[in-house]
Amino acid sequence: MSRKIKLTLQTMNFKKLLGVMVLALLLGCKNDIDINAPYKDVAIVYGFLDQNDPIQYIRIQKLYQNASTTTTQAGAQVADSLYFDSLVVNIINIVTKDTFRCYRVDTIPKDSGFFAKDRNTFYATVIPKNNLANEIYMLDIYYPKKKAHFSAKTVLVKDAVIEARKLVLKYNDPKFPNHSFAFRFTSARNSFLYDLGVRYTYKEMDAKDTTIYTIRYADYNVVRSIAYQPENFYTQSVYSRAFIDFLKSEIPINANKIRRTISVTFRTYGGSQEFQTMLDLTKPDLTVVQKNPLYSNIEPTQLGIGIFSSRNYTERVMEIDQSSLLLLSKELPNFIY
Repeated sequence: MSRKIKLTLQTMNFKKLLGVMVLALLLGCKNDIDINAPYKDVAIVYGFLDQNDPIQYIRIQKLYQNASTTTTQAGAQVADSLYFDSLVVNIINIVTKDTFRCYRVDTIPKDSGFFAKDRNTFYATVIPKNNLANEIYMLDIYYPKKKAHFSAKTVLVKDAVIEARKLVLKYNDPKFPNHSFAFRFTSARNSFLYDLGVRYTYKEMDAKDTTIYTIRYADYNVVRSIAYQPENFYTQSVYSRAFIDFLKSEIPINANKIRRTISVTFRTYGGSQEFQTMLDLTKPDLTVVQKNPLYSNIEPTQLGIGIFSSRNYTERVMEIDQSSLLLLSKELPNFIY
């Protein structure tokens, strides 16, 4: 590709949750597996389109199977047992008929661990953003060795609309003991599941030389994995005391630092119906005989399993009331107004 590609996995709880769920999806096992069964090239697919991401990444790996003559740990260190040598991967806009070729990327570093780190393959492409269009995308994977295609479809999640407002905070105010501020937003088209968060960003300066500084932030989770109907208006209350107490717990006392509030940002993380379905199916089963079905929207299943879906990240910076800025400078450690 003409420009350097790097993985832009955002640091957010919604995506961490995705990672946990996918591990459960990919590594889950049954009691009746035949460890000496004939080897099969089965693909594991993990891809979430986000129209706000500059690059779309799809992970496609082999279902790991070590030979009977090889230990599991030794086999896991062989990259060829984890990745396909030749795949043709395309993302197709079914509505417009546009095809976006996904190029293989092996330049993203991988942390050392149980599996081989000398290769870390993704397939990457760029798709245009059109928040007004109702787009359906298909992931099409062609495996030359078997002369076969396997695929999945998803409806693209659009941007949520976060209401602009002036943020007012109260803390230890007897007139407002349960003061809260409102997180108001209109859920996006095609989004059925949300995490809502508030990011507090501040400037941390050296007390002896304020020209030396670092921009830091703390992320407060408002709700996680809550089902909402698409294109509806919602209000979620956030208690001022809980929010400020969280900031106190996240920002340590440090006499060598001087800090100042920069911004408060409301953030939405929307997930598609496929992701909501996967979450529902993989919730802990509290019965004596636990049976959690394996979720996959990849077809045909004899060639691949996994999830290809859509999510959306939207944010809006809020105006902060001056009295609230003063309150934060008094309550938070080593802050100035």
